[in-house]
Amino acid sequence: MTTRTVELSDPADLVAMAQCMAIDADAFPYPSAQFGSRAESACRWVAREESEGRASRVVGFLAGRVRRGALHVEGLAVEVGSRRLGVGRALVRACVDFAREEGLRAVGLHVSVANHAAIALYEAEGFDVAGKVRGFYPPAAFGGESDALEMRLRLRGR
Repeated sequence: MTTRTVELSDPADLVAMAQCMAIDADAFPYPSAQFGSRAESACRWVAREESEGRASRVVGFLAGRVRRGALHVEGLAVEVGSRRLGVGRALVRACVDFAREEGLRAVGLHVSVANHAAIALYEAEGFDVAGKVRGFYPPAAFGGESDALEMRLRLRGR
């Protein structure tokens, strides 16, 4: 039997950080987050998969920072074999729950205009498009598409 859990990651857990970096390298053409950062503002959630007889392993992550009363998502990625199984959604919900518990006013992020699956996920979780940022990503990052959507979920002070 396989179970999945989502938890805040301990920056001292070097195995989890290495697994996150491997997932990140596979998902993005450049590092999406600073995994070694021990800044107080840094928040990282990991989704782990546990199977009988096997140690748990990281199958996805969400990395963000708290700045100016909001949580800013820097990166979210799920390993290829675990995509479309609710891992990304569970990570987004864990980060939003944390932001609410901390009394933050919003959760914000940037996503490539070409990443339709991610945009659909964020919209389904209540995020709205706040604007389009031209040239946000390096030109070769997402098949030549460099524009990003700025998306935001307001938690209070609507």
